[in-house]
Amino acid sequence: MTQSAIALLTEFPILTLFLVIGLGYLLGEISLFGFRLGVTGVLFVGLAIGSLSPAVALPEVVPSLGLIIFVYAVGIHSGKAFFESFRRQGYRDSLFTVAVLLFGALLTLGIAPLLRLSAPRAAGLFCGAVTNTPALAATRELVHERAMATGVAAEDARRLSEEPVVAYSIAYPAGVIGVLLCFQVLRRIWRVKFEPHEEGGEILVRDFVVRNPGVIGRTIGDVLGLHKELGFVISRIQKGDVTDIARSDTMLNEGDIVAVVGEETALDRARQIFGESSKAQIELDRSQLDFRRIYVSSKDVVGKRIRDLDLQNRLGATITRLRRGDVDIVPAPETRLEAGDHLRVLTRLVNFPAARHFFGDSIRGTVETDFGSVAIGMVLGVFLGMLPIPLPGGGVARLGLAGGPLLVALLLGKIERSGRVTWVIPISANLTLRQIGLLLFMAGVGTRAGFAFAGTLRSNGMEMLAAGAVLTFGVTLGTMIFGYKVLKMPYDSLLGLMSGVQTQPACLAYASEMASPSEAPNLAYAAVYPAAMIAKIVLAQLLVAWLGR
Repeated sequence: MTQSAIALLTEFPILTLFLVIGLGYLLGEISLFGFRLGVTGVLFVGLAIGSLSPAVALPEVVPSLGLIIFVYAVGIHSGKAFFESFRRQGYRDSLFTVAVLLFGALLTLGIAPLLRLSAPRAAGLFCGAVTNTPALAATRELVHERAMATGVAAEDARRLSEEPVVAYSIAYPAGVIGVLLCFQVLRRIWRVKFEPHEEGGEILVRDFVVRNPGVIGRTIGDVLGLHKELGFVISRIQKGDVTDIARSDTMLNEGDIVAVVGEETALDRARQIFGESSKAQIELDRSQLDFRRIYVSSKDVVGKRIRDLDLQNRLGATITRLRRGDVDIVPAPETRLEAGDHLRVLTRLVNFPAARHFFGDSIRGTVETDFGSVAIGMVLGVFLGMLPIPLPGGGVARLGLAGGPLLVALLLGKIERSGRVTWVIPISANLTLRQIGLLLFMAGVGTRAGFAFAGTLRSNGMEMLAAGAVLTFGVTLGTMIFGYKVLKMPYDSLLGLMSGVQTQPACLAYASEMASPSEAPNLAYAAVYPAAMIAKIVLAQLLVAWLGR
């Protein structure tokens, strides 16, 4: 029976792929004390099926393709937030992240000789303890290249390249569970109590009477140009009994009433600029001016700044709100539109057909993307990953299929658009691509490493599991103690930063639930995630080089 199953899976790899993904998803949904494996269940099912026979392994192109898709989608989505984080405390947090990961790598260098671990297994142990699959992929690629360069047979080189996956799979569970334990234990030891957060972020409309002598006689554009990051939009202006769209060239006169859209703090800023609050609610009169929700799907506007669209002159319209994913924001003139953005457009009733045509207003824009630009970006990333980087003491390292596409994607995510080429991917499409890529990678590496994994687990698996736990607890405790006691980071932000150090969504979900309703864990996670990802990819390859000499 077993031999028949092995023969079937070997003959039809597409069947093997979907069987691993399907069963892996079912395993990942099982909750044990509030913890779920999630998509990582696919890896463990792959290991189980791969342990039946080395012939069951999926072709190498499957995990390689999945990896490129995954890291590219992550990079495109994180690019803007990554570079903007350096305008705040991003430098400090990113350097701190790299420092604790370097500590983890040095700890690995100390553990490897004690357990007599080979360089590939030591690097895989590091990747598993800090739960990073792109670093694992880069390690596999480097091990395979080094083996082939020394004249090793192709089959032996392939077998060596699977050793990091074996160690990774053994260390990974402790890499997740250990972090969650530290979150709870340290919270109790330090008696952390999360302060209740005010309900914030709601976008409101408030009317103000122009009384400030400093703005009377100036145009709206001139007044707003004197301030940076106002956080509000002026939607309407009433002069006498006439209400119209607020244009940048509209002159402000004493007694004019302006309708301002923004969050509470931004509205307080608007009151200081214009004068005093008004009981009038000019936004309630929708007889001439009205708003509609319109999707962005036209390629002519995707990637362009709102300022450059000249909506006031072209359509007699203004954008008062923008919904991207699950979040409503007040757009700024420099905000670039993305496919799938849901705009709240204010204009005269007769202008709505033209506005819909201009923006596209197709629900398909939330899931479609320009795969030409995606392919170009991935090609650039693969080329960058192939470039050799000299290492101290001789030898070279490469960013590989993980680091190259990630770095290129971060840059393109920051640029957003080059001429008529739009680099960004709609959020829903991005998440789908990311999930598909991760599934392909997990299924591929699981089946390819399963046979060796079973043998290792029977021999010295418990030793490697303990070593992975030591690495995880060392990095986690070092990060949290130094961050909380020395850097004086708020505990909710520290939870997010530690989740980012691990690049582990499961830890972030746990941290967000613990610190709810604070958004600090999510912000800290996004700020350090790219730096942590790149650092792990580089450090894992350095471990192979240092230990392999």
